[in-house]
Amino acid sequence: MEKRARDVIGGALRPNDPRRFLIEAMIGAMNADGTVDQRELDVLHRQLSEHDLFAGLSDHAARTLIELATDAVRFAGNPAARVAAIARGLPARIHRLAAYAMACEVCAADAHVAPGEVEFLEALRMAARVAPHEAQAVFQAARQGHATQWLDDRLLRVKSLIPVAVELFTLRALVRGTLTDEHRFALRDFFLHIPDLALRTDEIEGELFRAFRKPRPHGFHIQPELARLAAALPDPVDRYWLAVYTLAVEPHGSAVNWRVIPFADLVQQAFHLGDADMELAAVDAQTFPANLPRP
Repeated sequence: MEKRARDVIGGALRPNDPRRFLIEAMIGAMNADGTVDQRELDVLHRQLSEHDLFAGLSDHAARTLIELATDAVRFAGNPAARVAAIARGLPARIHRLAAYAMACEVCAADAHVAPGEVEFLEALRMAARVAPHEAQAVFQAARQGHATQWLDDRLLRVKSLIPVAVELFTLRALVRGTLTDEHRFALRDFFLHIPDLALRTDEIEGELFRAFRKPRPHGFHIQPELARLAAALPDPVDRYWLAVYTLAVEPHGSAVNWRVIPFADLVQQAFHLGDADMELAAVDAQTFPANLPRP
């Protein structure tokens, strides 16, 4: 199950490459105080040449992404004006954590965080749904030169939630009356297309097979099972992202109508999420590609 950040994002350049927005987060951080410091540029170039997330990216592709990101920030007029677009370009949780961590590294490069940089980081944090405790931890790690290690550790945390997500979607199948092999195979494809939930194909298939074949006691009820899942997730951010995945699996464009999706209502109640949380989850769910497999 162990998987580092580079395994989620790395590789050759492809359409709508998330690394464009990772670079844009760094470009925005560099320009947030009105002055581009050489130490900040050094961080950008060091990350492009050494960081695992950019493994497999050619020099030409890197220059192309830098140009796209620089133009986007310049045309916006204010780096903070681009944070919503950065978040939309990075629908997965781990991608957003990576963007925030890289922006923190840039801002910490000159040992002085200017008010404009604070404003940019906070705007990026809010748009990317990075929790305050995550933001504090990664900024401290960036100041100490350990942001990469923090990000890899956080990825392991996100991946540790996959069995919970498997059980959640198994319960959804039970509610819908689709506890079938066909639905299980479709769920496998869904998991493999969500970077936060993707493992090796055989690992995902094994997790889903065990969950679908799990004996359920007589008189089994969904709501207590969902409550047990919620009790195992003390961090509300984890519960929020599971709600995002729950809405992302619905037909494209339908997440806005989350109030009339029966399973979404059950998840909201069990996970103690407010209407405002669900509205944000619906927005984040819709940032996943239209061609995402949605069983």
